Amino acid sequence: MDVLRIPAGRMARPLGAYLSHTLFFAAGWSVLNGFADTVPVLIAVLLHELGHLIACRLLGVRVRTFRATAAGAVIGYDAALLSYPREMIVAAAGPFVNFLSFLLVLGCHGRAAALFGIASLALALFNLLPHEKLDGGVILSALLSCRFGADAAARFVHIFSAILTVLLWACAVAVQMRCGGNLSLLLVSVYLLMTL
Repeated sequence: MDVLRIPAGRMARPLGAYLSHTLFFAAGWSVLNGFADTVPVLIAVLLHELGHLIACRLLGVRVRTFRATAAGAVIGYDAALLSYPREMIVAAAGPFVNFLSFLLVLGCHGRAAALFGIASLALALFNLLPHEKLDGGVILSALLSCRFGADAAARFVHIFSAILTVLLWACAVAVQMRCGGNLSLLLVSVYLLMTL
């Protein structure tokens, strides 16, 4: 899959290549923390996706499709209208909305507000990892493409993603062996390994 560009005239690479991971996050959360606590997490996921959608609209990028699937949300847009800086803005919009959501609930009390805030922050941080299938990887790839070209950027980001994923997996295994308990980091690292 081309992480950078689809030639003009074809429908753009769907943002779902990295947006769909937000539903994985919500599913993992509900398995680890119970299904009753999933609603605030799903709201954080929805706001994340809306951030990407709103950024497309504000930049004048025609959104052709927006659909939710079992794997996640997919946004199809006109690639010809999306320069590298605009691609960075669209990719950063989801995590930005999650950071903003986290800040807005900082002073709020109650379990739902706390879960929403934690989920928003975790979702933003997870999606900003510089992995080719996440928002952070798309931002890094677009940034490097401006300086070194799309092919060199894609190669670098792919290699960096593999190294990052193996390091995350090794850390997760070490934490599990030493401390046990929470499987979040292990699940994330295995999931990212599967996406390489």
